[in-house]
Amino acid sequence: MSKKPEGDLGSMAISKARAAETVPFSTAPPAPRVPPAPGGSPKSLTVKLDGELYAALRAYCYEQERASGSRLTHQQVMVEALKKLLGR
Repeated sequence: MSKKPEGDLGSMAISKARAAETVPFSTAPPAPRVPPAPGGSPKSLTVKLDGELYAALRAYCYEQERASGSRLTHQQVMVEALKKLLGR
């Protein structure tokens, strides 16, 4: 007699009585989806730039760093640009 493989679905079988007692889904309605409040946790955003635009962004950051003496990241530039664009 051959041994059943470990992934055999027959090992997952339950009796009809036990199946009848099982509640597959909760009867409670799903909670309404509430949009997050402003100022919540930060969200990530990935932006793909073509080579020319990326080079311009790098050059801008480099020039601003040289002028101010402090580091300026690409993300800081893009966040400030979005704020200005959205009027915030």
